[in-house]
Amino acid sequence: MDLEEALLSVKKPAGPLLPGLESAYREVAERYGYVMVQSPLFLLFSKSPSGSLAIEIQFGNEREFEVALSRLAKSGAELCLFVTSSRARTMRLEDARALLLRKFQIPHQRYLFIDIETGRHCLANFEWNKFEKEVDRPDWSRPVPATPPKPLFRTPHFKRSKIIYGRRGEHKEQD
Repeated sequence: MDLEEALLSVKKPAGPLLPGLESAYREVAERYGYVMVQSPLFLLFSKSPSGSLAIEIQFGNEREFEVALSRLAKSGAELCLFVTSSRARTMRLEDARALLLRKFQIPHQRYLFIDIETGRHCLANFEWNKFEKEVDRPDWSRPVPATPPKPLFRTPHFKRSKIIYGRRGEHKEQD
């Protein structure tokens, strides 16, 4: 299991929300060799050769989402985790992702948006990882290109047996 899957598997704690999430994410990060660093973010972890992991939790309005996303963008972390809740009546995950892509330049950072209530997630800037996984696969395990879809209108298999005489708009006669 890689780091992203481990972060996605964290469930909402039964007790107090913020301390429970902090301990769960700290445990996952430490399992993968990250060390906690002091920062203005909710949590920031560093790992010397492979970069850092930044975690921000936000349940506020659009302006607060933008401030939290700007802190993540300024952190320079390789993987950024943005946690929100659908019960807080805030922005949807897709809207938060669109806000990030519209307002900020993220050339090398990867973003993972998680709804802690439902477990849904949304990704941003993960295209290179998908490409790398497809390149390393052997030819026999790659999916076959999909067959073209069936046509919307079928061509009839039968031919009209009687010839219909007449022009458009006139009374037609059959033989």
